[in-house]
Amino acid sequence: MSKHPPVWLFVSYGGGHVKALLPVAQRVRDLGLARPVYLALTTAADIVRSAGIEVLGFRDFLRPGDEAARAKGEALVAQLQVQAADREESIAYLGLSYRDLEQRLGAEEAARQYRQYGRQCFLPLGILERVIARVAPGLVVTTNSPRAEQAAILSSRKLGVPSCCVVDLLGIWERELLARPDYADALCVLNQSVGDSIVRAGRPAAHVHVTGNPAFDSLRDPALKAAGAAIRRGAGWDHLHVCLYASSPEPAMIPGVEGTGDTQFPRRIESALVAAVQSNPRLALFVRRHPSEAPADEIQALAHPRIRVSGRDMPLHAALFASDEVIVTVSTVGVEANIAGKAVTQVRGSILDHLSPYLSLGIAGRELRVDDIASAYGPQAALFRSQEEGASPPAPEATGRVVDVLRSLAQGGHA
Repeated sequence: MSKHPPVWLFVSYGGGHVKALLPVAQRVRDLGLARPVYLALTTAADIVRSAGIEVLGFRDFLRPGDEAARAKGEALVAQLQVQAADREESIAYLGLSYRDLEQRLGAEEAARQYRQYGRQCFLPLGILERVIARVAPGLVVTTNSPRAEQAAILSSRKLGVPSCCVVDLLGIWERELLARPDYADALCVLNQSVGDSIVRAGRPAAHVHVTGNPAFDSLRDPALKAAGAAIRRGAGWDHLHVCLYASSPEPAMIPGVEGTGDTQFPRRIESALVAAVQSNPRLALFVRRHPSEAPADEIQALAHPRIRVSGRDMPLHAALFASDEVIVTVSTVGVEANIAGKAVTQVRGSILDHLSPYLSLGIAGRELRVDDIASAYGPQAALFRSQEEGASPPAPEATGRVVDVLRSLAQGGHA
């Protein structure tokens, strides 16, 4: 290995995107394969910096001549309902992105798109070209997020730098883009079914690698299984069939999605599951509502010995391992449960069903409707007999698999 390893540029927003890429950047650094440099967007910066990885932001790429961009950024920051923690970075991100939009579309069209879509209309190609030209990476790595991450892939192609896109979940919203043979040199996907669906959409199979998502590698920690067993034992449920219902809110309307959602859909599922437990002495239930939903006080008030609320005091992954079966509508908890090796049941009827076909993608083992719950979990139902039955094998570690793809790309290959 050279005394001066090549630079690999990682680009992502925060949330699930940085969780998918940061373990890879750390592994690359630890192995000495490259010097990872991370363009950490919005909320990603603090977590990347705390991991000891070199961090860059849009503010580092302001230069003489960007006065108009900075002024626009200051105006846009002033309009934010919640002021960002790093004001200078927000000014640079918003200002440079908006100025790039104007340069590509013209001032009138840029203003119209920003009024209609806000930041969702950004695709800062010129700025990412500036970043890549200055950093001079041997490889660009990002996830399937739009805006700056998408711009990183498109700009790396224009500048002749190989790139890899780590598809964090199902890649359905972005399917048309991911299927393009020229969109990144390699795709790393969650599982074989997701990969096959992208290949069927037109992507060459040699470009698609089943690696899993490094964000979920923590599910392999044996301590989680022990914590789940302790929760189960503490509830006195060792000899019961334990379900975890991971609720998610149902929107009435979604831009770009036809139809009207039933906002009471999650509560109707909840009520049907509660009734099933009340009728079936072999069944126990954890109810875990999404953080954006109201607390499940009415469930707590039931004081039923086989129904518990899984609140913030119970870590999600421990709750998964306390359960035999995880029930979801379109929550990504279903994906995590599948990776943990748990049986997953999906209740259909959401306005977002088409974006989460968990059965066909190998994530859910079965589908139900609300009206099926009484028979599926009633006293006569054939429930799974153990924590392992009906589940998938736990997923192998993803971080090392993604690193292998990057190593091959850096050497000039696709696989």
